[in-house]
Amino acid sequence: MRDLSGEELEEAVQLVGVAPKRRRELCGVGISGRLDRPHLNLKLPAETLDASEHAHCVAFAEPLVQQLDVAPHPRLNSSARVRELENEIRSTGARVAPLLLRDREHALDRPILGELGDRGHVPSLWRQGVGTLARMADVQPFRAVRYTGAAGTLADLVAPPYDAVGPEERAQLFTRSPYNVVHVTLPESADEAGSLYRAWLSNGILERDDEPAAWLVVEDYVGPDGVARGRRGVAVSLAAEPYETGSVLPHERTHPRIREERLRLLRAIRVQPEPIFLLTDARLDLEVPERAPDLEVDGTRLWRLSDLDAASLEESELLIADGHHRYESTIELGAELGPAVARIMALVVSIDDPGLNVFPTHRVFSHRGDLLDKRDGEPCSDLDEALAILEGEPFARSAAVAYRRGSVEIVRGSDGELDVELVDRYGLDGIRYTPRSTDATALVDGGDADVAFVLRAPRVEDVFAVARRGERMPPKSTYFFPKPLSGLLFHPVEA
Repeated sequence: MRDLSGEELEEAVQLVGVAPKRRRELCGVGISGRLDRPHLNLKLPAETLDASEHAHCVAFAEPLVQQLDVAPHPRLNSSARVRELENEIRSTGARVAPLLLRDREHALDRPILGELGDRGHVPSLWRQGVGTLARMADVQPFRAVRYTGAAGTLADLVAPPYDAVGPEERAQLFTRSPYNVVHVTLPESADEAGSLYRAWLSNGILERDDEPAAWLVVEDYVGPDGVARGRRGVAVSLAAEPYETGSVLPHERTHPRIREERLRLLRAIRVQPEPIFLLTDARLDLEVPERAPDLEVDGTRLWRLSDLDAASLEESELLIADGHHRYESTIELGAELGPAVARIMALVVSIDDPGLNVFPTHRVFSHRGDLLDKRDGEPCSDLDEALAILEGEPFARSAAVAYRRGSVEIVRGSDGELDVELVDRYGLDGIRYTPRSTDATALVDGGDADVAFVLRAPRVEDVFAVARRGERMPPKSTYFFPKPLSGLLFHPVEA
């Protein structure tokens, strides 16, 4: 390895190989960032030098990524920076940063990110289609706005998030209380919602906490599969940044009409009345306090956390499980009014949490004569046999059960294809979605649908893999249940 002390860094940065197993290197230069383009995925070096020459278990080889174009910062003193990096390498001690986080797209770390990761170079790099250094997520506690109790019991005031409330439930919640949060999340007009929210604040229906805090959220629930579970997460304030910065990953496509609708509402109310749902690959050690919860309703309990260490969240990969439209509308509002307003409330759950579960969203087609008589799968004797076969199918290839009146088949797709992508081949005309397979098949049996496609539950690791490749899954690909309640906490939008 060549000593770079005192040399001018005028050439493009080059990457090196890493130890075959994660966290096996004893020290190294860590750069928290992500090469987030699919063509920059890193692989293990094909050819290494003699390991005995490298006491720290880092095997070096020819760089697999030949160039990473980084616009030099005008204030960067390259000679001094090299010496600073060398000092950090020598002083890593017991707390060691992996050379490449998660052995995938992460490369290089805070020392260089502090100089170059200033957002200014990201758009130009992204437009040129080369790798970028990902920014760390900006996670903070916040001063929440909450119901005071003057409006009645909390059970009459909270609601599911806006996209989980149908017309009938909306009407019921509207009449349950004039202060129910749906008056703000699903109003008759955005301007009316803005006026109403400000009136609630001025009349003491809502009040703001004096001190900022994160919130431990524990949700006890029974899933669509009938199994009781408990899920733990933490509610925080997150800076909403464009996806190309790499701080947050999306996994589903969004609709411009819905984004614009959410943006109009956000402009008017200037508050986030419901959290988005994020997954993190960091481990969250969230112990339930022995004291009574600060808030409790419908199986959800919240405790204030005044001493949350957000470092693990900031350095982790964050993926949007639910809330893409709200996240993107917050980014757009920040582009209009300045980055200070581009913050959003997020419930963050670790992928290691035993209560986390993702359910499938089954597809049902009506008025589709072309699918009614289609036979392009393996016939099965009945639904139970088909479901048993589907359970044993490898996830490396897409598969689904096609259920028709008098016919059940296993339909298989291509290697590397998702189950939802297999069904997407049939288009979206006449499609409906349901998380319950019994509801899907009942629509066929009752003559209200031509065919139902019963899908397997997606795996969280597959959702992350799609996001890391910079791809998007079709809408309704995942069903994370339960969705966080609206109205427990409000997150003000401040310039």
